[in-house]
Amino acid sequence: MKLGLGTVQFGLDYGVTNQAGRTSPEAAHAMLEHAAAHGVEVIDTAALYGDAESVLGQILPREHAFRVITKTLPLDPDRPAADAVATTVEGVRRSRARLCLPRLDGLLVHRPGDLLGHCGETLFAALARLRENGLVDKLGVSVYTSEEIYQLLARHPIQLVQLPLNPLDQRPLLSGALAALHKQGVEIHIRSAFLQGLLLAPPERLPAHLNALHPALRAWQARVRDLGLTPLPAALGFLKGIAGLGTVICGATNPQEWREIVSAYAAAPALPPDTFADLAVADERLIDPRLWPKG
Repeated sequence: MKLGLGTVQFGLDYGVTNQAGRTSPEAAHAMLEHAAAHGVEVIDTAALYGDAESVLGQILPREHAFRVITKTLPLDPDRPAADAVATTVEGVRRSRARLCLPRLDGLLVHRPGDLLGHCGETLFAALARLRENGLVDKLGVSVYTSEEIYQLLARHPIQLVQLPLNPLDQRPLLSGALAALHKQGVEIHIRSAFLQGLLLAPPERLPAHLNALHPALRAWQARVRDLGLTPLPAALGFLKGIAGLGTVICGATNPQEWREIVSAYAAAPALPPDTFADLAVADERLIDPRLWPKG
């Protein structure tokens, strides 16, 4: 498994623990330089991440070794299927223009329902034509649940999947979905490695609307102390110990945070997969940020 740089903070004030706001272009440039110097290969972004694509297009050097992965705009359910697909495909052209790239190393359908709904085959065929024309390398999807993974594998020849995985959210590991992806040769990218930063913050700093997560976070903090680790290398070590993962996408709000992630990744031990098995939370309302109550 390798480390990748996530860029949602380049374009949005993102994250339940983010108190610094959006990353400045100058800080983003410094993070990109540090990533390049430390062998980071994957840069992850999306059309929905504010103007993150435009920022990247401005700061990416003309010659670079990064693999740039972006995500589609969602289909518009109020438009006829052909028009909706055409608009999403046009969005890919605009993403390439904003990124100043003639070719995308990876393109993810941002909302899995777009490929699982009635327009799924039409959309995938349209995106596959971009790949056939040399405009995209790998095609895939960003998912949330194991059920989506199994449904997508049954319907589409996807090559790349991004999914959430961390010591509290172990759904794709426990369900066998990770193994299914690996068996099919699908490249796996991990997001939400720190559960929007909650795994790194003291439980007492938890927003009041997430009080239900207190017991799980206290158990996590206690286990980390028992292991003689701190939360950042422990969370990364959990992922390092899982076979078949390609890249873990980590975002940061400033260069100092990013440097700490890179250093922790290099030093983190590969922990046995069952190290945190008893900490897995089954209630999706606690581990899926889309379902969290609004603060």
